[in-house]
Amino acid sequence: MVECERCHRRFSSYAAFSQHFDTKHHNAQRPIGLEKELAAERELSRYRAVVHNAHVSSKTKLSVFLLILIVASGVIGYLALTPRGQFTGTTILAGALAPDFTLPGVYGESFTLSSYRGKANVLLFFNEGLSCAPCLTQMTDLDQLEPQFTNLNIIVVSITGDQLNLLSDWAHSSGPQYGKVLSDQSLAVSRAYDMLGPDKSMMPGSAPGHSFVLVNEQGTIIWRQDYGPYNMSVPNDEILAAVKQALGA
Repeated sequence: MVECERCHRRFSSYAAFSQHFDTKHHNAQRPIGLEKELAAERELSRYRAVVHNAHVSSKTKLSVFLLILIVASGVIGYLALTPRGQFTGTTILAGALAPDFTLPGVYGESFTLSSYRGKANVLLFFNEGLSCAPCLTQMTDLDQLEPQFTNLNIIVVSITGDQLNLLSDWAHSSGPQYGKVLSDQSLAVSRAYDMLGPDKSMMPGSAPGHSFVLVNEQGTIIWRQDYGPYNMSVPNDEILAAVKQALGA
């Protein structure tokens, strides 16, 4: 049982509490340690499903249950003790030339960053993707800024580490209509932009964090903001204000 310190409601799982927090308190910083608890809870649920579905002896089930505890403890310990520098290199900050890349998009197209030089500003949105409901909401919510971004000559590009086919299924059913959605399954681009560290991602080393990078028409980064690992939902007006300031608009 976990209690929300803001409204004192109690929840039977961290997943339910997380959904409540993102819905009712989306403008507030997520509680410290919540992502660790969520990761452990997911692992427990996964292995409980294995035990439930497996037709094995009680002795084997006991062994699997013990494995559950070991894995869950390992997840918590890993997230708590992983050195912050293990996945992080030198963060690509404002003023640096944006690393070029080409990635496949969900509608069968490919996207090359350098092809927009001299043509448009590009807002890159790195996020955890299909494993993060608030991230999916953020991608679709950015569509609401289409008129303003068009006036600012900005192309919106969301990047996740999900498999292209799975990401395409989601995008075709409920994804953004204006913004582009790309698959970085190898995480090469996320690594180049230093998005995989525990100071940026709720899944260090396996998914990019919740970050925005604005690349101007000259191919230079003029704004970067890492909101992860605890803030998975950023208000549109906050993003728009930061982008306009970076562009001097």
